Amino acid sequence: MTNVSGSARKGFSLIELLIVITILGVLSAILAPVGFNLVKDARIKSAKTNLLAIKNAISQYQLAVGQWPSRLKDLVKAPTEEKAKKRWTGPYFDKENFQEDPWDNNYQYKINPTTAPHPYELYSFGPKGKGSPKEEWIDVWKKMD
Repeated sequence: MTNVSGSARKGFSLIELLIVITILGVLSAILAPVGFNLVKDARIKSAKTNLLAIKNAISQYQLAVGQWPSRLKDLVKAPTEEKAKKRWTGPYFDKENFQEDPWDNNYQYKINPTTAPHPYELYSFGPKGKGSPKEEWIDVWKKMD
């Protein structure tokens, strides 16, 4: 049986395939950075949201116990100090792994002296992790965008 039109097309030519591959390469070169930035921005927003939730839990702890938690674990497990343990009505945070930021580093928490502008420090080192400049830290006391 012969083809009526005179020629049978069985696939793409090499030039057509090269054109398609080139177009896909250009599109991926344009879209990949956008995708990476979206992921980075989502992680930063997640860290900010987590910090605000932890800040809220710390406030609840302080209202119940009458002092700031000595460590973040005190928000999910009763503190070891007897006076604080008696007044503890937690847990104040429902997730066990809340202490890690989106980059798998621990959130940083430290009680400040009474002369400091804030009662405690609570922040993430951000995308670059420990050793990143302080300006890149995601701090619960900085204005959250």
